Amino acid sequence: MATDKEKYSHTPTATDNVWGVGLKDVKRQSKCTARLDVAQSVTGLILGIFLFCHMAFTGSVNFGKDLFANLIATSGGVWLDGADHAWMHVVFVGFIFLCVIVHMFCALRRFPTSYKQLHDIRSHVKLVHHEDTTLWWVQLITAFCLFFLVFPHLMSMLVNPHGFDPNLIGVHTYHNGLLYTFIFLVCTELHGMIGLYRLAVKWDIFAKNPETKIMDQRAGSERAGLRKGMLIVALLMIVGGSITMWTNYSIGAEQIANNAEAQRYEMSEGASWYNHAK
Repeated sequence: MATDKEKYSHTPTATDNVWGVGLKDVKRQSKCTARLDVAQSVTGLILGIFLFCHMAFTGSVNFGKDLFANLIATSGGVWLDGADHAWMHVVFVGFIFLCVIVHMFCALRRFPTSYKQLHDIRSHVKLVHHEDTTLWWVQLITAFCLFFLVFPHLMSMLVNPHGFDPNLIGVHTYHNGLLYTFIFLVCTELHGMIGLYRLAVKWDIFAKNPETKIMDQRAGSERAGLRKGMLIVALLMIVGGSITMWTNYSIGAEQIANNAEAQRYEMSEGASWYNHAK
């Protein structure tokens, strides 16, 4: 066991700090912290992948209500016996809800708990002026916004699973308004894409020589390339989501103008993928 004099007689380098040189002599923390970190990473990965699936699912309305209605029917188990099973929507939304709750509680450990902490974090971001630190700050802000935006969105689907319908979703988007929906979209995509990037950094997917590459995080590095790719994907997701938002808003406006706010969409003859199941 090293003495205090031996421990503190050496000033660690950046490489020593990153690779934990000397940590074998440090008192260990509870394993609970590590487990919470893994839980946050796993749920974050699930939710990040879900964002791509969600974009493809909801974006199908841009190619016609029939396609969107068929995908809703597929998720509702119409392929089983020709009837929509609302409980399947509830189970899936409930699983996503659970992931959000676990992810949120695990991430709350890193939130500032006072104005002084928030001020210190902001000062640190300005001082360091590093791309990854700035992205972390953006993720912190979007996480705060999503705390107020996600739960009403998920609860509306949990309590009304029969609301999965091209017309009804359009009416819902119309009532929410374009500004609210756009803010929700931007916060979600930025938070999710930055989160996936930070997961890649945290779990060290970069095979680098620790002596020569450990601080190589800017232009020309693999990490910089991934960072740029993440921002491009986030932008594309926001653009695609905005197009879908406008399509749904237009559907809702048309339904309300026709006094058909509660009218569900009926697919034309032969448009259903599951006619054979009826």
